Amino acid sequence: MISKRSGLLCASALASVMAIHATPVLAQQTEVSEIVITGSRIARQDYVSESPIVTIGQDRIVEAGMATIENALNQLPQFQPSNGAGTNTTNFVTTPGQAYANLRGLGPTRTLVLVDGRRMVAGNPNAVVDLNTIPTFLVQNVETITGGASAVYGSDAIAGVVNFKLRKNFEGLVVDTQLGSTSENDAGQQSFSVGWGKNFAEGRGNLSVGLSYDRREGLVASDRDWAAIGYSVLTTGLTPSGAATIPDGRFDPTSNAGGAANTPTQAAMDAVFAKYGFAAGSIARGANLSFNADGTLFSTSPVRNYRGDQMPGFSATSYTFNSADYRYLNLPLDRWSLYASGRYDLGAAEAYGTFSYTTYDVSRQLGPASASDGAFPGPDIVVPVTNPYIPADLQALLASRANPTAAFFPRRAFSEVGGRLSDNTYETFQIVGGLRGDFGFKDWKWDVYASYGEMNHTEDQHGNVSRAAMRELTFAADGGKAICGGFNIFGAGKVSPGCAAYIAREVSNDTKIQQTVLEGFVTGSIFDLPAGAVKFSAGAQYRKDQFDYAPDALLQGPDLVGFNPAVPVKGDISSKEIYGELLIPILSQAPLAYSLDLSLGGRIADYNTTGTISAYKADLTWRPVESLMLRGGYQRAVRAPNIAELFSPQSLGFSGIGTPGAGTTAGDPCDVRSSFRTGGAAAQVRALCIAQGVPAGIVDTYNQASTQVEILGGGNPGLSEEKSDSYTLGAVWAPRIDAPFLRRLSVSLDYYKIELEDVVGSLSVQTIVGECFNTGGANPSFDNSNFYCQQFKRIGNGNITGVLTTQVNLAAWKTSGIDAQVDWGFDLADLGLPESAGAFDLNLVVSKLESFEKQARPGAPFLESAGTIGGDLSGGAYPEWKSTLSATYRVGPAKATLRWRHIAAMQDFRSVPVFSPTAVDTPDYDLFDVVGSWSFDERVTMRIGVNNVGDKDPPFYTSYSNSNTDPSTYDVLGRRFFVGLNARF
Repeated sequence: MISKRSGLLCASALASVMAIHATPVLAQQTEVSEIVITGSRIARQDYVSESPIVTIGQDRIVEAGMATIENALNQLPQFQPSNGAGTNTTNFVTTPGQAYANLRGLGPTRTLVLVDGRRMVAGNPNAVVDLNTIPTFLVQNVETITGGASAVYGSDAIAGVVNFKLRKNFEGLVVDTQLGSTSENDAGQQSFSVGWGKNFAEGRGNLSVGLSYDRREGLVASDRDWAAIGYSVLTTGLTPSGAATIPDGRFDPTSNAGGAANTPTQAAMDAVFAKYGFAAGSIARGANLSFNADGTLFSTSPVRNYRGDQMPGFSATSYTFNSADYRYLNLPLDRWSLYASGRYDLGAAEAYGTFSYTTYDVSRQLGPASASDGAFPGPDIVVPVTNPYIPADLQALLASRANPTAAFFPRRAFSEVGGRLSDNTYETFQIVGGLRGDFGFKDWKWDVYASYGEMNHTEDQHGNVSRAAMRELTFAADGGKAICGGFNIFGAGKVSPGCAAYIAREVSNDTKIQQTVLEGFVTGSIFDLPAGAVKFSAGAQYRKDQFDYAPDALLQGPDLVGFNPAVPVKGDISSKEIYGELLIPILSQAPLAYSLDLSLGGRIADYNTTGTISAYKADLTWRPVESLMLRGGYQRAVRAPNIAELFSPQSLGFSGIGTPGAGTTAGDPCDVRSSFRTGGAAAQVRALCIAQGVPAGIVDTYNQASTQVEILGGGNPGLSEEKSDSYTLGAVWAPRIDAPFLRRLSVSLDYYKIELEDVVGSLSVQTIVGECFNTGGANPSFDNSNFYCQQFKRIGNGNITGVLTTQVNLAAWKTSGIDAQVDWGFDLADLGLPESAGAFDLNLVVSKLESFEKQARPGAPFLESAGTIGGDLSGGAYPEWKSTLSATYRVGPAKATLRWRHIAAMQDFRSVPVFSPTAVDTPDYDLFDVVGSWSFDERVTMRIGVNNVGDKDPPFYTSYSNSNTDPSTYDVLGRRFFVGLNARF
């Protein structure tokens, strides 16, 4: 559990190299003009948001030293890292390599991303904006409202809103370049950007253009010692672990035709292994076998008679395949971005428009295609006993079976074909054009615009293999020698290059997403009250999102092994919406009420899918004195189901179930090594296993064949919208005292609580299988007709298959916590030093997660995720404390910042709700960064930085398959340096 030391560290930590400037800073300034802050469409003077808002500036984003912007966002405690540079796999179909924003850990689908206050075309069928389409160079600042905001911005804003405000109204030319690399001289990053702008027509118009190029080099797991060997933790200790399907090939007797009734005899097994020097009975008749290069056999668990090289990760306990040479820890990316904006005063109105275009290439890579012996829709490889490449010792074992002529089904990873590489090209553009102006009555203004965006994605998949081609070669009289040179699958590296090319298949998938938005709104003062003007804003919006995913014809059929099968998805969602806000000043300049304001808002949307949904809010701000503001509010937010959740056809996929063992609930409960097979309920578990289809003849020797099981996922047109209630209560203090150490002090403290119901999602494999066997008390009678037991089935050898994970409205999530921020600075001259001594600034952002409870389905207990890592409903990390600290010293043209990033210790979610002694918790995690800059003059500034100064490795965490950590949460690159130059002309 979380240590007291963590809380003390975070309570004293003051945060972030980004020097996040939050709303409290605005409270210290006297603004002449009215401004709009994300979270409302009503402009005010001296506006401080009634909702908690965190703002980061462009210069601080650049100082983070990374090519893509999600890295800067994820250093904020309010964000949970999601898809990004370290995500080699993806939770979203058809969208590998994208990056997302994930507020409060509620998932990217519940975080609304805007650009200049307007929706941007999504990057995937889950209606999530891809942050890779937002060029870092062009972002002027990012405003984040960390609470429900559907009443103002519509669906998807359950967790909050991230609004990227881009640079406009350039004057002159600005050039920026940056280079970076790790201390291992790898994972390099390069960026080059140029912006140009000019006013014309005596200032009535402006045209601005920005162009940027970014490159990020890839990094594979074997490039880091801590990731080069995959491990799992068993009751016997730390054990190297990898894929059970190996390039050497494997014959699993009990998983083949006839199962336990058609395994080799014990006498035949003893005779074969006696030649290798093993005593009779050393190797059981049902043991899994593999093939040495000389044609002899070896058992894989435990390893007996292995004669090959003992590669990194070799274990005498179990022989597995280490795919670290293939798996990316950092995805390679190559990106071009173009942005243009213009405005022109027509007299009665101002015309404005923007155009943005981004194209980038990104790759992900997994281990080689693995053909199994019992996968849906049947065994991948079928070998007749007449195959000429069958080793003599294996021939002797096959001949001893009850049915000696039966074909058999080996399993094998095809390293000769190479890794499963997914090359992706994304092209996104968006065009906005509008008119805005004044009504000429009081302060009333209007704005209408139209927006069209399009995202096109092409994915080229390499490394698939064809079932039909493999069977053609295995059934050929000469083993395929005449066709392609020889298809010998009995031993690593024995498939000829010609046959590797013969079975390989490359496929290409295309995705197209289109978004059309028409919107108009008006805002102004209705009438005056003694405390000020009552202000109103109202508008209407039409939005249509269209999605078309066309997978390669080969992926739609049963022939390919490698990437998951896919089916076409096509659909559209449209909505017609009206909304309004009202700001009512109740008191002003009164005793104990410097100001008291009430803000109300509501939105009604009519969807062509879910019908009419509504959202609303009520916020109150009270200043007892000018320097102290108390704020609080309630928001009902909604999220309509997206295209993927509604329309995705049922399709095959794979999900991890874990390794069984004493003291853990992971793995197949029917496995004899599982904790389920011991204890008071062991007899009931055994009976349920037989009822589900585990053959009675092998139930007492049954081992699960793989740590992954086949799942059937898909959409559900009957989904309803998600609904949430958000509560916030906080204070902002900005003392207006002319004292040296208080002039630049501001403090904010906010409590939040979000209750989400009708959560759209799918039950995890671990939840479904575990609850069937009563891990959480859902099946105390161990009845096979139980809801959870009916969500999966078993094939003839007992292995789990067909786990039903289609989208449903689940039950509820609840989360609450506290955010705090402190900004403080002073001039060293205030200490009696010379005026030239410079200034010192501190900035703190810290978050305390009080609770994050998840319920799997109605009636199920809530499971607490706060302080855990690896939760099975949405995954991810939920540290109780998270903070960042920056301390900045400025003197003359120089500036230096020291940053401290902290993530508190977490418990492995495998210990929730039942403690698992084999789970591995993560410790407190602290990183330090140093950033400096020097302005040669007002035009040229150089910056240099070192991230992860101590070159600290990420925590060891075995629940993340084969990487030994969580690459989304922790730094996987190590110490890295960057240098940049900015010039203005």
